[in-house]
Amino acid sequence: MATPLPMPKLGLTMEEGTILKWRKGEGEAVEKGEIILDIQTDKVEYEVESPDGGLLLKTLAGEGDVVPCGTDIAVIGEEGENISDFGGTPAKAPVETEPEAAEALPTPPPAPSKTAPAPAAPVAAQPARTGRIFASPAARRVARELGIDYRTLKGSGPGGRIVQADVRAAAASGIPAAVTAAASGPAAVAGSTPLAGMRKIIAERMLSSWSQVPRITMQAEVDLTNLLAVREASRQAWENDLGVKVSINDLILFYTARAVRRCPAVNVRLTENALEQMQDVNIGVAVAVEQGLMVPVIRGADQKSIDAISRESRALAEAARAGALGLDALEGGTFTVSNLGAYGVDHFSAIINHPESAILSVGAARERAVVRNGEVVARTTAFVGINADHRVVDGAPAAEFLSTLKEMLEHPKVMPA
Repeated sequence: MATPLPMPKLGLTMEEGTILKWRKGEGEAVEKGEIILDIQTDKVEYEVESPDGGLLLKTLAGEGDVVPCGTDIAVIGEEGENISDFGGTPAKAPVETEPEAAEALPTPPPAPSKTAPAPAAPVAAQPARTGRIFASPAARRVARELGIDYRTLKGSGPGGRIVQADVRAAAASGIPAAVTAAASGPAAVAGSTPLAGMRKIIAERMLSSWSQVPRITMQAEVDLTNLLAVREASRQAWENDLGVKVSINDLILFYTARAVRRCPAVNVRLTENALEQMQDVNIGVAVAVEQGLMVPVIRGADQKSIDAISRESRALAEAARAGALGLDALEGGTFTVSNLGAYGVDHFSAIINHPESAILSVGAARERAVVRNGEVVARTTAFVGINADHRVVDGAPAAEFLSTLKEMLEHPKVMPA
């Protein structure tokens, strides 16, 4: 009996998924538990396993399609089964044929005429592929510099990944630039990539937050000199006794969670016409990844020690960059921290991670001239700011949170465990 494969529901907030890539084609054999396609939720990419063994009789949605959870996207069964109830006809097992044109070797050009020399023919690129394409950041950068459409290349890296050497080899072989000024008119571009997958989800969520959430923004300069001194004094003990290297960002997360607990007015959520007071303090940590941005969550952060915060934040960031985060690691956040200090940014305005109601921005820690007791002295300071949903967070509570966090960071009292 044929088995339908529905779009899975991977979390309480997931309503639909986008099909990124089918790993099996109609008529191909699949085993139970075998990865059959990749999907994109509003938070993470996910590999979907086949629920049964047999043939992939019919795919009911194509790559790039957005499908509601629970809707059938494929049918698996035995050859010849009637699957008309699923809106398709039985697919036959694939027949071995000659390689497709895109994979065929180029045909040798005809011998040049004796009367006129034939011009050298450039190496033709493959048609630009659609769907998910794996390419290293270096390969993408070199492709932009050399004007090569990397989507036309066949990768030589692991799993067919396009690497820098593939792009340089294509340029050396004479593959033409992706787009030329003559072809593209007055506003020439080096190429374009369809807005899909994680990038499309990020674009939609940012637009939604920016257009629908009225923000209140405020910033404060925080003296981190004492915090740095505490970190230096405790560094050896943390490393020797607890086995962790605590960063400044770890300390900021540690104190942010405690400031949120002390100022619950910023730990709220607006659903429909109700205001929910969140009982847990779950801190989202903005992490830059190759495809865009992910926000894994440290649950119960206000109850965790500095070494636990350090271990968990590092593990989550590494998993995010490796593409190994589960959907559960990205759900349940109540307040987000975005730190761009490592990029040399002094202050910025972060977009609220809806449906949360507030986000903290953290700039670079720099030695600056400040006045203390009537004298100008050198202190290490950083600008921190809060953006809050003004529908549910008023100016005074937002300012109280910022003041509380500033006090904690300037007069730290950190227990080693």
